[in-house]
Amino acid sequence: MKISVEKSCSVVFSRYKKESDNLNLKIYGNRKVSQKEINILVDEIKERCNKRLNIIKILSNKKWCLNQNTLGNLYKSLVGSILDYYFPCLNSFSENNIKKLQAIQNTAVKSFFKLKYDTLSNIVHHEAYNKLKLLTVSNRLFELSERYVGTGLSHSIPLVVRLVEEYKEGFESRYIEYITPLCNCYLTISSFIPET
Repeated sequence: MKISVEKSCSVVFSRYKKESDNLNLKIYGNRKVSQKEINILVDEIKERCNKRLNIIKILSNKKWCLNQNTLGNLYKSLVGSILDYYFPCLNSFSENNIKKLQAIQNTAVKSFFKLKYDTLSNIVHHEAYNKLKLLTVSNRLFELSERYVGTGLSHSIPLVVRLVEEYKEGFESRYIEYITPLCNCYLTISSFIPET
């Protein structure tokens, strides 16, 4: 895995205004100049999803005569594809950031089913899954992680095997402080790991 020089930047966080912003940071020999602000990935993902959500909201209007399944498929292809693409990064997002992305999905589902704005989230999730087989964002991330790790293990991809073995060691030595999606994947598919 390589760091993308074009997409990388540095920001100095300091209490002191006179602190030098010049870190002389280099990536692969290329000097990176410090910036005053950076784009946060979750904000970029939200913005992209919201733009596509607006299309879905327009198409969910009665005059387009689209049924709920069609709207659900549109959501999966327009918005779900963004979340699927970013899933390796999303697994490291905080619960609050995942909730922000879930709110986008909830808005879409409410527009499909003409649910009131204040409909409880658990009802929205229930409707989404039962009628469209649409998982919550966190469950979808878990499913993708599980599939990725399972495929990596079944094809003996060295990076995935090593990653899971390190998690296994962490579980056995109890160094893991909190459960991550990869931990859950390990617990679910640990039967793929050959005993050493």
